[in-house]
Amino acid sequence: MKNLELYTDPASMTPLLPEKGAGQLYELAFTLIKKSAALSNALNSTTREALVRLIEPMNSYYSNLIEGHNTHPLDIEKALKKNYSREPKKKLLQLESKAHVRAQELMKKRLREDDPDIYSPDFIRWLHLEFYKEMPEEFHYSQTHSGNKVKIIPGEFRASEVEVGHHIAPASATLDQFLKLFSETYNGAKNPIDQIIAAAASHHRLAWIHPFQDGNGRIIRLFSDALFIKEDIDANGLWSISRGLAIHNKEYYSALNNADQKRWNDYDGRGNLSNRALIAFCDFFLKTAIDQVEYMTSLLEIDTALKRIASYVDIMVARKELKPEARYIIEEAFLKGKITRGEVVRLTGKSENTARKIMKEVMDKEILISKSDDVKTPLYINFPMKVAPFLFPKLYPGDIEATL
Repeated sequence: MKNLELYTDPASMTPLLPEKGAGQLYELAFTLIKKSAALSNALNSTTREALVRLIEPMNSYYSNLIEGHNTHPLDIEKALKKNYSREPKKKLLQLESKAHVRAQELMKKRLREDDPDIYSPDFIRWLHLEFYKEMPEEFHYSQTHSGNKVKIIPGEFRASEVEVGHHIAPASATLDQFLKLFSETYNGAKNPIDQIIAAAASHHRLAWIHPFQDGNGRIIRLFSDALFIKEDIDANGLWSISRGLAIHNKEYYSALNNADQKRWNDYDGRGNLSNRALIAFCDFFLKTAIDQVEYMTSLLEIDTALKRIASYVDIMVARKELKPEARYIIEEAFLKGKITRGEVVRLTGKSENTARKIMKEVMDKEILISKSDDVKTPLYINFPMKVAPFLFPKLYPGDIEATL
C-alpha cells in the first residue's frame, strides 16, 4: 500500500448525513417507527421473551453468514448449552457464534442498566472487546492486504492500514479524529426521524472508517442493533436487521460499496463522498428494516399463528409424538405466556392422569418449560429451534429449515 493515498482528514468522509434529495428517507423512518411500535405490542411479554430467545441465536447465524461463516442453527443452540462438536472446524464456528450471542446479551444488558453514548469510540471499542473475549484463539489473527499476519487485540483500533475492495480506509494514525467527528455529528441528530436516518447513515460510515483489524462487519451490525434499541424501534427484540441484510446480501454489499464513492459532480452534495449514494444506502437499509418488521408482524398475527400451532400438532399426532389435545395446551400458553398445571385438565377435557401425560409430551418437546420442580409453578411457553420451521416458517433459509 506504499503508493496509495490514505485519508487523513476527517472531512473526507462527509457528508455524514444525507443532504438535499433525502425526502423519501423521512417517510421511511416514520413508517419504521409506526410499524415497529405495532409489532412491539403483538404478544404478551412472556411469549415475547420466549420468541426473543429463539431470535437471538438467529441474529448470530445471519451476521456470521454475511461474513461467510455458516454455522447450523442447531449447532449454535448446542454451543449455548456447552455441547460442542468433536469436529475442530465445527467447534470453532460454534464458539464464534456463542461469542456473538454473548456480546449481544451484554450489549442489551448494558443498554438496560446504563445510558451509554452508542456513537462514542469507547462504546464501539467495548463492543469489539466483548465480542472477542470468548472468541477462539484461531480467530484472533488477521491477514493484511500485503499478506502479513496481524494479531487482533480485543477492543483496540487497528494499527495498520487496510484496503477493502476498492476502498482505502483512513490512516490508522488518524482514526481517533475520524471517530470524534463521527460521534459529534450523529449525536447531533435531535428528533426521532433524524435519529433513525442517522442510524442508517452511520452504519455505512462506520464501515467506511473500518476501525478494527477484523470483526468490523459483525461489530457494526451489533452497533446498529444497539441504536435500534435506544431509539425504541427494535420492537422489544422481535426483528433482526442481520436477517434482512443476509437475505439481500448482494444488494447490501453493493449499497455499501456504492456509498464509498466520491461525489459524482457539483450536483452531488458538498462533501467528499457521494450524497446520492449515501441516500441510496439509507433507502436500502431502512426498507430492509421495514421488510423485517413486516415479516415478523405477519408471523405473529394471532389467527395465522394459531393455525400453524394446529398444523404442527396435526403433524406430531400423525407421527404419534403428541395427542390431539396438546393443541389446546400450546395455544393457551402461546396466548397467555404461561399456564398452571391445574389448567391442563380443563384445556384437554381429559382425566387428570391422561391430561398430565399429554402435558408431559408437550414438555418433552420443550414447548412448555418449568422454572422449578414445585408443582405450583406455572409452565411457560418456549420455542426450541426444532419447532421454528413449524411455528415461525422462513426464519431460516429453506435448506436449513429442512434439517431442523
